[in-house]
Amino acid sequence: MKKYLFFAILFMTFTIKMVAQDENDIIYTNGKYEGSYKEGKKDGQGRATYNDGSSYSGDWKNDKRNGVGRAVFKDGSSYYGDWKDDRRTGKGSYEFKNGDKYVGQFDNNQMHGWGNYTYRNGNKYVGEINHGVVTGKGTIFYANGDHYEGTVVNGLKTGKGKYAYANGNIYEGNFEADRKEGFGKMIFGNGDIYAGQFSDNHRTGKGEFTWGNGDKYAGQFMNGLMNGPGEFTWANGDKFIGTWSNNVRDGKGKLIAKDGQETALVFANGVKSN
Repeated sequence: MKKYLFFAILFMTFTIKMVAQDENDIIYTNGKYEGSYKEGKKDGQGRATYNDGSSYSGDWKNDKRNGVGRAVFKDGSSYYGDWKDDRRTGKGSYEFKNGDKYVGQFDNNQMHGWGNYTYRNGNKYVGEINHGVVTGKGTIFYANGDHYEGTVVNGLKTGKGKYAYANGNIYEGNFEADRKEGFGKMIFGNGDIYAGQFSDNHRTGKGEFTWGNGDKYAGQFMNGLMNGPGEFTWANGDKFIGTWSNNVRDGKGKLIAKDGQETALVFANGVKSN
């Protein structure tokens, strides 16, 4: 009887050990889990691999991803960072399938808060992210050396901002969907300055252009050129008031010398008529 009881206890002990081992390595219908359990639920460190090729390694609590861990998704993208109840929430790093990378804050599986988004072409955005979209205040660093500081909507420069070119030119003013639109000021590296209206990235509308040598034009522009009525003042004080066409005087006007003497003139495509 004692011998039978001994073997019965030994068998029960062996069975309990086998069950514990199976609980740490369980195959589900959609994949496999290897790791710690607590009260029958995944809890602690563990790794789950799924039939679609995705996986997760890291912290678990109450059968859900909670804590810090790394997930590889079926499309090849991956995430490492904070998790809360199976959702990417907190700080983390996400590498996209196309080569883009985001490092920053997440909320409810979306990029949200402050972060650093690097595009595969070498451009980089540092600033606010709103529910998965690059929208808010931030700085864009371009691969060619240019950079922009201001507001961004859906990844595009929109609103007030400052754009510094690698060649030394600086634009400060309004943007609309990545284009200069409305009022702005352009300071060129050679000392020239334009302040006025822009349309579709070009000086169009009323504005004032001052050259580094002291010459100045105030009037209408079209597609970056002096077009329409305007006033050109030379650095020596002489002035011409009249109409312009593609940067040359065209039509009637008058020349006002610095001593006040006025002369009526007529031009045709930049050539003075007799």
